[in-house]
Amino acid sequence: MRDNQKEQNMKHLLPTWLQHGQYKHALHENIVAGIVVGIVVIPQSLGYALLAGLPPVYGLYAAIIPVLVYAFIGASNTQAVGPVAITSIMTAQALVPFAQAQSSTFIALAAFMALLVGVILVFAAWLKLGWIMQFISRGVMAAFITGAALLIITGQIKYILGLSVQGDTLPHLLYGFWQQYSQINRYALAIGITAITVLWLNRRYSLLVLSKLGVPHYVANLTVKLVPIVVVVLASVAVYQLQLLSYQVKVVGDIPAGLPAFTLPHWPAWQQWQTLFSSALLIALIAFISSASVAKSVALQRQEPFDANKELLGLGLANISAAFFKGFPITGGFSRTAVNLEAGANSPLAGVFSAITMALVLLFASNWFYYLPLAVLGAGVIVAATNLIDLHTLKMAWHSDKTEAWAYVVTLLCVVLLGLQLGLLLGLFFSVGSLIWRSHQPHMAVVGQVEQTEHFRNVQRHHVTTWPNLLLLRIDENLFFGNSESIANRVWFEVNAQPSVKDVVLIFSAVNHIDLSSQWMLQTLEKQLQQRDIKVHFAEIKGFVMDTLINTPLITYWRGSIFSTTQEAADALKPPVKEPEYNL
Repeated sequence: MRDNQKEQNMKHLLPTWLQHGQYKHALHENIVAGIVVGIVVIPQSLGYALLAGLPPVYGLYAAIIPVLVYAFIGASNTQAVGPVAITSIMTAQALVPFAQAQSSTFIALAAFMALLVGVILVFAAWLKLGWIMQFISRGVMAAFITGAALLIITGQIKYILGLSVQGDTLPHLLYGFWQQYSQINRYALAIGITAITVLWLNRRYSLLVLSKLGVPHYVANLTVKLVPIVVVVLASVAVYQLQLLSYQVKVVGDIPAGLPAFTLPHWPAWQQWQTLFSSALLIALIAFISSASVAKSVALQRQEPFDANKELLGLGLANISAAFFKGFPITGGFSRTAVNLEAGANSPLAGVFSAITMALVLLFASNWFYYLPLAVLGAGVIVAATNLIDLHTLKMAWHSDKTEAWAYVVTLLCVVLLGLQLGLLLGLFFSVGSLIWRSHQPHMAVVGQVEQTEHFRNVQRHHVTTWPNLLLLRIDENLFFGNSESIANRVWFEVNAQPSVKDVVLIFSAVNHIDLSSQWMLQTLEKQLQQRDIKVHFAEIKGFVMDTLINTPLITYWRGSIFSTTQEAADALKPPVKEPEYNL
């Protein structure tokens, strides 16, 4: 009995997919998917490490232990985590102040950044802040990702040109290219342009061509995903056979064989810690929103539950593990997850085999990448980054929500001109500012009765009945300190426009909250209108709103009436209908 209880307790410690044996239903598919993802993302991982300003091998390090940790703790059954373009370039920009530091110091700071990001995410999970994924509007997020993609593409051009340009904004990068124009390496340029062309054509047309040739969809998908590996192999062979190293073509070089060793993260000086913390907050926010968006979308498609707080915890612990095994900040990636799904993954076991594949490459095949030209890695990152450019959201917003469209434009310009972090902050300020501005001018409507029904509609949109002595004013917004004065001004405007009014009814059918400032405003408004012999009344206050107001001075000392419905208010306050007189 005791042994059974102990066995049950141990079972509950296992992740859900192991408890329920989900992996058993498609064990072969998960193993194949893991191996495919492990192979396909090798060039990506190497390229994203370069994007983060680190030696290429650190991209492989960041795709082993963190992937295993997420597989056992993360919220998604099929999401693939690892180095991605957004967090890599944000890491690079966060470490710009330390660009002149020794290589070992720079690498240690990148690992410490992963630790900070992980701790922030775990703390957020403890506080159950999963709802924070709604914090950034779609326009700001789309613009930020698009701006980041443009910076990524521009930054990778240096590998295509064989230059060593540094910069974290578009003007800085373009100026660097102009300064080093005479140093362009034509061999690297030829390799890079060829790789971009092949990768772009493969992504755009290969699947269509293979489908028309009758190739099964699964095989066609797998072929398209493996083409980048073929490009890597052919480019490496070309560099070796043509002896392009003698023409200063930059290659990956030696990749240390062996797995990343457990290392305690280096704790930087207090001033460095302060510099990194604000960047870590933004990376944590973007990493979570990016990861949760992909994971939630896949969960909805597969009709699976999704727990945002569990995603915070899994992603946080994965980043913490990256810090202890020579990694840098990681998150869930759309392209990685797409490959995972197309390869047939349906449980986190695929992630386990992806990490094992990466580990085997480091143990037995690390020397295969010596002659891999950096121009090919840059080409792969450029083609991948083009998928991040989102102009559809701007087009859609321009037709339906001009404020969101301007938020997109402002964020995009700030990101490419001022950098990722400052650009995102300014975009968020603009978005929040526009929200406050819209709330500052709440929609309010004078309403009247629709014929003999109990319906009351806007007098500017419908043919309705109104009364000279009665003003029915519907407030379509919560009342808070930011709009209370605007509401009071609108009431006075309508009262002055209707000189014979004796009763004002404020309809709260759309109001879910009335803060302290607004309560004080309503009390003041009532007293001022009372001096003009005008009474103020309420109608349709929601039950939970009344529960919070019942013992406040607003309700306790309210001299007007409080009506359950607008119809009740109109019946009580409109002029009585005169009975016809008959002379008999």
